[in-house]
Amino acid sequence: MIRRTFEMPDGRHADFDVIGNSTYVTIAAFTHDKEAILIRQFRPGPEATLTSFPQGYVDPTESPEEAARRELMEETGYEADEIRLLKEIRSAYSTERHLCMVATGCHKVGQQQLDEDEFIEVFRLPLSAFRNLLNNPADTTFANVDAGYLSLDFLGCLSA
Repeated sequence: MIRRTFEMPDGRHADFDVIGNSTYVTIAAFTHDKEAILIRQFRPGPEATLTSFPQGYVDPTESPEEAARRELMEETGYEADEIRLLKEIRSAYSTERHLCMVATGCHKVGQQQLDEDEFIEVFRLPLSAFRNLLNNPADTTFANVDAGYLSLDFLGCLSA
């Protein structure tokens, strides 16, 4: 936690607690048949198993696309034909840069290469089931609603 002081528009000063965090990528990954590639993993913040797209930090020596390719391979064993940046999302009280990427034409090429404290289950959902997951108000376990809708828009799967 970082404590920062800012001057407000009226001249007063106010202190804010800001979470210090690095740049990370979320990889909205889809197969050639447009099946979503998702993972289930225990997350310590909510103390629950969440469903998400693969995610990970961007190392200082790599580009966001390189990080997305690396994380996709490490967490799922999949490789993408193409990876593109969809949007950078900033958080109001964090220093992080959240880069939402889309990976298309994904195909299985190997095994997961997990860290010793990672236990990840990989699964695929057809597009209709993925849309249901996004739209289910009772499901609070999907962690990447923003990347989900951005990727559906990119794929042309949202009605105007």
